Amino acid sequence: MPLLANSQTLSSDTLCKVPCYTLKNALLVKAERDLLKDELSLKRDSISILSTIILTQNDLIINRDSVIILYQDNESRYKEMLNNKDAIIGVKDKQIKKAKNSSRFAWLTTGASAALFLIILL
Repeated sequence: MPLLANSQTLSSDTLCKVPCYTLKNALLVKAERDLLKDELSLKRDSISILSTIILTQNDLIINRDSVIILYQDNESRYKEMLNNKDAIIGVKDKQIKKAKNSSRFAWLTTGASAALFLIILL
């Protein structure tokens, strides 16, 4: 009986004999199972955390997109306002040029009238 020499005995009332290599294999399988169970739990936690991170990043991207859209709207309004101001400046420049020409004409007319008045007086 070579198996009896390689077996273990419990220290209780019931006797149980198991070959050492079977016990060793069972302990290895149990240890591997426990490690895999812990690893699976860790992987599930990691996946849960990564899913939360992905959702948060998606929210950030959506918020950034809305901010970009707002900036683009503000930029287009700013450009439109600049174009309106440029148009107003153009109109004012024309009015100033017209006023200067009217002023010159008035001075020339006044000067010519004064010269004509002096010639008539002499």
